[in-house]
Amino acid sequence: MMLNFGIISTARINHNAMLLPASKRDDVFIKAIASRDLDKAKEYANAWNIPTFYGSYEEILQDPTLDAVYISTPNALHVPWVKEALLKNKHVLCEKPFAPTYMDTLSLIKLAKSKGLLLMEGIHYNYHPAVQKVINELQDGYLGEIESVFTQLGITTPMDDDIRYQRELMGGSFMHLGCYCLHFIQNILNVPLTLSNILVERREEEEADIESVGNLKSEKTEGKFFFKATFKDSQLNSFAKIQGTRGNLTIFSPFNPVYQKGKRFIDIIKINSKGIRDFQLPPNLFGQSCYDFQLEAFVKAIKKGDLKPRVDERTAALIEQGQMIMKADDYESKDRMLLAS
Repeated sequence: MMLNFGIISTARINHNAMLLPASKRDDVFIKAIASRDLDKAKEYANAWNIPTFYGSYEEILQDPTLDAVYISTPNALHVPWVKEALLKNKHVLCEKPFAPTYMDTLSLIKLAKSKGLLLMEGIHYNYHPAVQKVINELQDGYLGEIESVFTQLGITTPMDDDIRYQRELMGGSFMHLGCYCLHFIQNILNVPLTLSNILVERREEEEADIESVGNLKSEKTEGKFFFKATFKDSQLNSFAKIQGTRGNLTIFSPFNPVYQKGKRFIDIIKINSKGIRDFQLPPNLFGQSCYDFQLEAFVKAIKKGDLKPRVDERTAALIEQGQMIMKADDYESKDRMLLAS
């Protein structure tokens, strides 16, 4: 079975998230690319040997030869184009964050189910076998009761004209990076969570946040749960620190566990505890990224007819809460970035 894909937008993420993983498979074909600029679409298609190009998103969705689309538009355009793709009977893999509100998420999940189509959010780290193993072990009580979680994801400062600074496109560190942190904490604890506070820093008042720090709480469990998302690091920088009643665990680079230099996942996890059985991770799989595993999960689900949505509405609810907090009190002063200290 060959799965014909179309890509909606010419975003930089396309290469790592779709073009490269697809090039390693014989059951996925990137058949079309769409931009809102026909010349740009043609240039992109020629550069990546994509046979068909379109000058609008509407046109690519009319293509009857496409089975699925990958949507990498700015965040603010995810919901309308996911909806249109589903209405045109395309399976959908959409970049994170999937939707800005809980109700948007529920509505699209309902639509996908009614159409018998697969809907997946591109939270790629979640599909890495070693990450799945860690999360399952923690959920099963490997560290006992979880007392605290702190996770951070940082990237290098984007260029001045980067769309991630545009608030109207739902840019900012919270939306682009914080969604991973929220998903990770929610995944580990597996209980209802709410955001109790977020502090943010902006370069300019009208721009999206360049750094966000927040804490979460749960009515079902005591503990301290924090995240930090930032555009201010000199390089990709992420970690997660989990403290439990039986010990603690640190994961270096949980959101990209295969380093470019070939470092294995086993090399970036550290456990400080006594009396706990050995933590058995899956064997390292060199040359495979989280995006490879994500595409594998997408294709496998379609082949098996397992079309239940791969979208976590709990994270969408947290994202919506975060936006409301930031809108209610627009934290501008760097002096108020105290939560991470």
